[in-house]
Amino acid sequence: MGKKWDAGSIKLIGGALCLDFVNTVHCYGCADPGEYLNTYHDLVAWSRRVGTITDDEAKTLSHRAAGSPAEAKSAHKRGIELREVIYRIFTIGLEGQFPAREDLAVFNDYLAKTMMRSQIVKTQDGFFWDMTGNKAEFDWILCPVIRSAADLLVSEEFRRVKKCADPICGWLFLDISRNRSRRWCDMRDCGNRAKASRFYKKRKEQTNGNG
Repeated sequence: MGKKWDAGSIKLIGGALCLDFVNTVHCYGCADPGEYLNTYHDLVAWSRRVGTITDDEAKTLSHRAAGSPAEAKSAHKRGIELREVIYRIFTIGLEGQFPAREDLAVFNDYLAKTMMRSQIVKTQDGFFWDMTGNKAEFDWILCPVIRSAADLLVSEEFRRVKKCADPICGWLFLDISRNRSRRWCDMRDCGNRAKASRFYKKRKEQTNGNG
């Protein structure tokens, strides 16, 4: 049995909520990718980790999921579908190609349902979109992710989305560096591994050359 990855302590390096969501696979290029979101409870833990739900909401959702496992499982399945669609849309965009019509249609279906349940709310500081959705449904916690993806796709920041230069990793991130030179999702992990690999390769070539 493979390692269990903890959604409640996952690194958040995407720079956008939707990118952190697609980064809930440990490594896209691994033989065993490593799943952070194995259950609906993991989806709740991740949502609490990124701050889109409160502790009380997390407890309520977990309690409800325990009493309605079939509904929770369906919501979890929709979450995984949404994640894979968002990942494909962004990664194909990085290659300068248009996303598959089917993927865009699936995402737009999620977006349409979210918008249908959304409303403008007045606060002391002004107005804002309340895209929380229907809290009676298990998958309302996906609404912030859907909005984040929609906002990023139509913004200029879309051009700053990158994939980690480590082909095994495959995580996405928003490159906000001044000269857009960031290559790694995390220099301490993928960056250091690449550095160590280059050092090892150079030493091996030098050893072979002296042999």
